[in-house]
Amino acid sequence: MSQANDRPQRPPIPPPQNNLARAVEMGFDALDAQSVEQLLWLGAERSAATWRVAVLDEMIEVDPSARRVVTSAGREVGPPWAILVLHYLAVSSRPERCEPETTFADLATARSYAGIYQGRVITRLCYTAGRDAETLCTAAERLQGRRIDTGDAAFDFDVFPRLSLRLIWHAPDDEFPPSATLLLPGNIESYFCSEDIVVLSESLVARLSGRPF
Repeated sequence: MSQANDRPQRPPIPPPQNNLARAVEMGFDALDAQSVEQLLWLGAERSAATWRVAVLDEMIEVDPSARRVVTSAGREVGPPWAILVLHYLAVSSRPERCEPETTFADLATARSYAGIYQGRVITRLCYTAGRDAETLCTAAERLQGRRIDTGDAAFDFDVFPRLSLRLIWHAPDDEFPPSATLLLPGNIESYFCSEDIVVLSESLVARLSGRPF
């Protein structure tokens, strides 16, 4: 027997796990258990065998039987937004509508993510859509953001029918680059876990930067 055959065999490399696809499947499983009354309360609209829900400037269509999430033009929605939509539609409680007035760092369960959040959301915003006032205002208006009279520019975004986020932007000066604060409803954890809140916030920044759903 040759030396090569005497060598111990390496175990086979396991196939990569598609965690996003699994999360989408779990989201549909949760949606299957949701009541029609709760879906209507969350602001979804029934259309034949599908559900439609307003997300920023778009009507997203969810087909539970085909397990598809698409835009009004029929374009497949990427996993991050699909997961967020499914998690929103699976909310089982009925939280009060709250004004956006809480930062991510103020959320008790989110503090360990604060540094990640700053980089993935605020820093990214200030290097892309928030690099100057004109670019930000154009992007915000495209997403149907409502102007708020605070900061150098500020907008409220109806990300979902019962959930709004507020972006406050401060212009750069001779010493400091542009900065921003993203405010969340104080009860946002009744809708989303900490990881989802990070994804929701950075997905809003991505949409402001012109990226599709």
